[in-house]
Amino acid sequence: MRGKSFNIRLLIFIGCIAYLMQSLDAQPLDRWRAGSSKDLNGEVLSVYCFIETEDNAWSEAEKLRMTVALNRAQQWITAQANKWDYAVCFKTLPLTVDNTFVINQIPAGNAVGNEKVSWALEVLHRAGYRHAKQAFRKIRRAAGTKNMHLIIFAKSDGNSYAMRYTKAYSKKKYFLEALLLYQDYSNGAEMPLAAVIAHEILHLYGGWDLYTTYAQTADRHFKAATLYPNDIMLRVGNDLETLEVDVLTAWLLGWNTREEEIFEWFRPADFSR
Repeated sequence: MRGKSFNIRLLIFIGCIAYLMQSLDAQPLDRWRAGSSKDLNGEVLSVYCFIETEDNAWSEAEKLRMTVALNRAQQWITAQANKWDYAVCFKTLPLTVDNTFVINQIPAGNAVGNEKVSWALEVLHRAGYRHAKQAFRKIRRAAGTKNMHLIIFAKSDGNSYAMRYTKAYSKKKYFLEALLLYQDYSNGAEMPLAAVIAHEILHLYGGWDLYTTYAQTADRHFKAATLYPNDIMLRVGNDLETLEVDVLTAWLLGWNTREEEIFEWFRPADFSR
């Protein structure tokens, strides 16, 4: 009887582990935890740089504004992770000593899904790396971290976006996952930078947009506004303290292991299985 009781407990334990793993695999495995931004847990390396054009260069004050916003975004993510009993801390490093690259043209992000996605490889070449996979290995080894992403601050206006990796892509071109962060919105309005940076970082680690986009429907936006009104993947704003990582986004990040039936209903087209 004793052996039988042990076996039953073992089977229950295995079943619980399997359920938790199923819950954590909330994303298609070809793109979730597939690239350099695997797991928003423990120490995470943010490498950043600036791009500009010859007729529109960054000032030192503008650069400072972006890096201050980056630090604020990372502090907020750390605090949100703590609420879910996860320890996340960021190490932030410049890509190079000079860290500013002159580009011929910086197209504005148009938020329709056809934005340029080769920015990481372009700046990595300028920084002296052969390809994205090599840069990831060398920088990560020197920094001593497991997870890493690249943040590219663009001296232009547009809709910022994340460049996620999927296993169908070339590792040499796209393995180092990146964000392109514009200075302001396309209409000239000032961007709530810290919230936008946090929002885009969460995309790399599994977060879905919960507002209406080319890949997300208006009815899901309306439902998310009812269920998760303060989720940072639904809305951004200058007051980060009014925003949160709610249960759905926490589930997508792997912080929340309690799956709810409605979660899958919010899956956007660009995260289809």
